[in-house]
Amino acid sequence: MIISSFKLIKTKTYLILIVFYLLCSSQVIAASPSLNRIQSPSTVEPPVIAAQFEHQQFNEKKMDHGERFLPYTFNYGLRMALPSPLKNNLDFDAGFDKWQGLPTMKLDCFLPVKAWNDKSVFFAPRVSITGRNESFSVGAGIRQLITSESMVGFHAFHDWTRDRKPGTEFLRQAGFGVEFSALPGYFSDVTFSANAYFPTNTREELKNDGISVLKESLPLGADARINFLLPNVSSWLDFRLDASAHKYTGLKYNSSGYRTGLSMNSRDGSMNMRFERGEDSGGGSNYSFTAGIQLAFDWKALLDSKNPFSAPYTYSDTRYNRKLRNNLYSKVSRKHDLPRDRLEQRSTLMASVVGDTVTFTGGFPNLPYSTLTLQISQSPWRDYSEIVTDDQGTYYGAIIMQPGVCRVRVLHKPSGWATPPKTVVIADPSENTTTEKNDQSAGLAAF
Repeated sequence: MIISSFKLIKTKTYLILIVFYLLCSSQVIAASPSLNRIQSPSTVEPPVIAAQFEHQQFNEKKMDHGERFLPYTFNYGLRMALPSPLKNNLDFDAGFDKWQGLPTMKLDCFLPVKAWNDKSVFFAPRVSITGRNESFSVGAGIRQLITSESMVGFHAFHDWTRDRKPGTEFLRQAGFGVEFSALPGYFSDVTFSANAYFPTNTREELKNDGISVLKESLPLGADARINFLLPNVSSWLDFRLDASAHKYTGLKYNSSGYRTGLSMNSRDGSMNMRFERGEDSGGGSNYSFTAGIQLAFDWKALLDSKNPFSAPYTYSDTRYNRKLRNNLYSKVSRKHDLPRDRLEQRSTLMASVVGDTVTFTGGFPNLPYSTLTLQISQSPWRDYSEIVTDDQGTYYGAIIMQPGVCRVRVLHKPSGWATPPKTVVIADPSENTTTEKNDQSAGLAAF
């Protein structure tokens, strides 16, 4: 009887531990109100047993309410069938956007074309088709081991993106990047990468019945990242520091910012924490804190009335020693899907006639700080005055004209660019005009 009571108490204790395990398995998150999202912690590479849990978390993606994705079992089976150089660096997903009524797909892979013991040549295609946009990218590069403890790499890429509708021209950009990895000290490592992005075209489209021109391009920009393992400060904890900075500019779009993060991991892989601080010119400053505990659970030990949390974690008294040669076959770190730079400007002459005063406004998007000539014509054209555009190529002015029918236009003489003529009617106050004629001669009109 005493033995049975003892086993019952022991079983209740294990049940309490199970509840504690379920609570600890979820992450504890604290963030500022201005934070848009919490990023998953980038951890120090754990031992093999702990890596099983990291792999599971990586593949449990949050489902977007507007799309349905392929199940994880499909990707798992696909990876099993592919050769080892490809399956380790392949991301493939497909689904259906129920809001747009269109299928979606994402393919991102890293293909080693040629590999030697000390260098590799690679090819990196990428396709991303959402319910609204289409993006395609092609990249290639080379990596070389300088010594057994240092590596340098160079890569270049070209991107195309557009709205997902027929007849839309692609926005294009080209870029290049450099990367460097080293093992500067005992069981330590440093990784650095930087990329530059250059738009190669500008897309122009007439809007609002030709009154304005919409100009779109990808921004000019650059970004850099650094990641390194801090010196050993504890026999069972490892600390990693990473930071990044970016700046993207265009005709109207301007974004710059930075991010720093400190990660802590236990060497048995059961515990991790991360603090992150960042600031962006468009989103303000933010911070985040994440913490997680991963406990392995053994059902067989529970049924035998033993401690189910005793396996399989084991303590390691050495730090993780990264093999630099593995970096020859890892994905390139770069920014995909940069935001579009959009600028809309009025490009044709508009005129408002009130009495004998003609007010005109418009713009030449490609002629900032330029001197334009205002011309009037009752046959032939003659110069009336000069106006200067602002930093965005727009202009504004007013003139007083004699009664009668006249045409107005704005001309840039060096290039020959001119607005379509605008016909205005100035009524003679001494004459009795009808209300209908006044309504026709007054008001806002445009070509």
